Amino acid sequence: MTTIKFKKFNIEAYQPGKSNVKRLKKIIKLSANESALGVSVRAKKAISNEKLNLFRYPDGKSKELRSQISKKFNCDKEKIICGAGSDEVIQMLCQLFLKPKDEVILPQFSFLMYRIYAKNSWCKSCFC
Repeated sequence: MTTIKFKKFNIEAYQPGKSNVKRLKKIIKLSANESALGVSVRAKKAISNEKLNLFRYPDGKSKELRSQISKKFNCDKEKIICGAGSDEVIQMLCQLFLKPKDEVILPQFSFLMYRIYAKNSWCKSCFC
């Protein structure tokens, strides 16, 4: 029988929408995907389009999106990566390039996921 060993990380939990700023009443925290502008009219119109298959999973390889990006910016679609937000792209890059015991230098106050994925790759993190 195989025993699974889980990695333990000493990382503070992310609290979406929380902010340490006490003196301000209305705070927009961009790292929580909040928008100061709200949902755009074009997005609302697109979502209301009955022809959209919003109940289906999107293409995991983003073939159509990568094709359109490559046409717009005149670049090779095989060199474009897409993900479900920057979080997933950071995870992919860490899995591709980091090896155990690599040293990763991070600003002290940066996006938490850099630290999490570096530690998940068994790297040493250095904080600036």
